[in-house]
Amino acid sequence: MTKPSIPRLKTLIGEEQDIADIPDIVSWEKINSEEPIWYVMIRGSNGRMTITDARDITDPKRFLTQCFKQLNLIFPPVTPVIWANRLRDALPKMTEKQADEDTTRGGQFRELLETFLTNRMRGKVREDLLRGAPWEDEESRRRYFTMEALAKFLEREGMCKVKRNEIAAWIKALGGGPQNLTIKNKRKRCWWVPSDAVDEAPELAAPDLPEPVI
Repeated sequence: MTKPSIPRLKTLIGEEQDIADIPDIVSWEKINSEEPIWYVMIRGSNGRMTITDARDITDPKRFLTQCFKQLNLIFPPVTPVIWANRLRDALPKMTEKQADEDTTRGGQFRELLETFLTNRMRGKVREDLLRGAPWEDEESRRRYFTMEALAKFLEREGMCKVKRNEIAAWIKALGGGPQNLTIKNKRKRCWWVPSDAVDEAPELAAPDLPEPVI
């Protein structure tokens, strides 16, 4: 079997590819959160790509697809080696910033947890935990609830595909954790957060109603 010549090898691996045929990242920004977002600008376009999957950056085929999908730019195939080198050269151009808390999954969880713990359906006595209502122990300054009830509430409010180990991690980050409580002579596994981990829902004054006309 005849071995390919050196020039042919270079062509096969893309070493002689015209630099203009390779996407040139002129600026990009990474928003750090549980699920990072990248905003990428390419030379030759005034548009900005929004990328939510890192593979759409590191995989040259997927990146070229995003260029066509979002910017209407078409590039010839790029080899993985050349693309890795291009990304390495572009890294100094990347800026990073932390996502605003209320735009992250953790921030969304905290907002929904506050609603869950302080809404009108909250319990008044410990036994209310058995029906899924949260309950505040004013002596210990802890708000108790069951994982099952909270997970169902989060799903109803649109926070889908949240895993219970994620919920547990967020609870612990607020200074809470699991605890077994005795309710009606039975042990019930509950979770808790400090009372001051959430803000109490403000009580709204009843609207003034006009006096009936007699």
